[in-house]
Amino acid sequence: MEIMTGSLYFVSDDFFTKIQDTYLKVNYEDTKRPHYFAFRDSKTGLYWLVPCSSKVEKFECLVQKKQEQHKPTDTIKIVKIFDRKSVLLFQDVFPVIKRYIDGQYIKGGQPVRIADPKLIQELEKNAKKIINLLHRGVRFTPTQPDIIKIEKVMLEELQDTEETEEIRCL
Repeated sequence: MEIMTGSLYFVSDDFFTKIQDTYLKVNYEDTKRPHYFAFRDSKTGLYWLVPCSSKVEKFECLVQKKQEQHKPTDTIKIVKIFDRKSVLLFQDVFPVIKRYIDGQYIKGGQPVRIADPKLIQELEKNAKKIINLLHRGVRFTPTQPDIIKIEKVMLEELQDTEETEEIRCL
């Protein structure tokens, strides 16, 4: 499966079992949720996933409060996906390797994705900014996943996978 920037994906239960971070938004038992906006980090080869939420009103109020207090609102973006408002929670972004991406979000036989290339570019730029801040120790919420730990585990696993594939090719 090719992972395309701007498309929405699901994450396998294996990832959550391996990582054991209480602040990750784990899969619901009865539905294929949550889903994530994905983009690839060309430097590391990891995929960064931004959780999506359908609780638009809740987050619109939160964004409005932040704006009234003259605080940045980069951690939450409300965008249209498939003609519906959806919330991207950049404060909860985390990295994975391809093997933990459990499939693309398909609705009515169509892949669910953000269609506007300019918007995708803007969202990626925003995500990279947030990730840089997270790497510098900035915390946006008390319930934020430990991306430094997750990134380390994923990079080690990616390295092991690449080494295994090199041995197979010899």
